[in-house]
Amino acid sequence: MKSKAICNLEVAQSLINSQKSPFCTISVHCSYYAVLQYMKHILANTERTPIPYEKQKSRAEQQSSHEYILGEVRQRISDCRTGKEFARQVRLLKQKRIIADYEIGNFSVEESLECRNLAEGLIAKLKSCFGNI
Repeated sequence: MKSKAICNLEVAQSLINSQKSPFCTISVHCSYYAVLQYMKHILANTERTPIPYEKQKSRAEQQSSHEYILGEVRQRISDCRTGKEFARQVRLLKQKRIIADYEIGNFSVEESLECRNLAEGLIAKLKSCFGNI
């Protein structure tokens, strides 16, 4: 899952580098899913009550899978304020992904780069909180 997350960030950057608005819009999708996949990786590999991928899948079927993953990661971030801010930023990126996927209109190069940078920062925050596992 970690390699998929990193690949999604690379794809997002390649799409942004094209400088074409439709591709920039698609990059927002890749940026968000990079963070989601990295969170799943963290949950499966952390020392703080890990949740194997199969259990993540079965538990997520009972509620919104993305919110479940985010909630579990947030609970494992030791500093409450950091966890709350992390969750806020993930939800912001998710909102942008929903706009990119389902609404008419396109993201500019600047907007899509902002989303990619946010995703990169969120992954860096995960590494800071959990180590580079």
